[in-house]
Amino acid sequence: MAARLAEKKGYTNVKVFHAGLPAWKKAGLPVVATSDFVKKRLGYIVVIDTRGVEAAKKGHIQGAVAIPANRVIAEREQFPLDRKAYIVLYSDDTNMAELGKLAKEIGSWGYGNVAILQGGFKGWQKAGGPTQRDMVSTKIFYLPRPHPGEITGDEFMNIVRNKPKGKLILDVRTKAEAASGMLPGAVNIPVDELSARVGELPKDKEIVTHCRTGLRAEMGYNILRNAGYNARFLNDKVTILQQQVFCCYK
Repeated sequence: MAARLAEKKGYTNVKVFHAGLPAWKKAGLPVVATSDFVKKRLGYIVVIDTRGVEAAKKGHIQGAVAIPANRVIAEREQFPLDRKAYIVLYSDDTNMAELGKLAKEIGSWGYGNVAILQGGFKGWQKAGGPTQRDMVSTKIFYLPRPHPGEITGDEFMNIVRNKPKGKLILDVRTKAEAASGMLPGAVNIPVDELSARVGELPKDKEIVTHCRTGLRAEMGYNILRNAGYNARFLNDKVTILQQQVFCCYK
């Protein structure tokens, strides 16, 4: 769908990366987070200022932890036990060359949601993100808790089992993934088609999105919320094998 829209706009060399973000991350390639993404999750994620303490004292992202780039690997023991925690690294600018290597190393420890802040601290200031000065933390404090809009695994499974009339499960995986098995009663609309097809969904029900890992489910949730729908998302892995559902594992 996105490729067809690009072609309609006149682009003639459009390619589709079918394996998507999960394969990209599995290959250890860097992922960039926007300032808007980070602003919405402050307090729920780990933000690391790799410029170090002295630079951070002059101004840093609210709640960020100052660990200089050359010390991040040595501070591994500080990182959260929850390997699904979002971890965002930043420097003065995007600094892909240095932070890309750090993100890859942290990913090799089992963390699946490591990103580099697009534009770094300069981009954050330009975007009007909250900052603070002087009071600089050098220790990571992370308390796992549901992100805004996130449904717990137990509640999700209760919906799967009981199929309450006021709720609809939306499977935002690709059609190929859905063809291998879907939850009973769920509707499949791939996340890259959701904006164009959102009108197919009822507005009198709460819509709960899921995918294979939780990433696309959150993207679907944001699309639905922006379109005025009552929605939540499951931030867990879901596997469907031989009509059996295995989910809610990190």
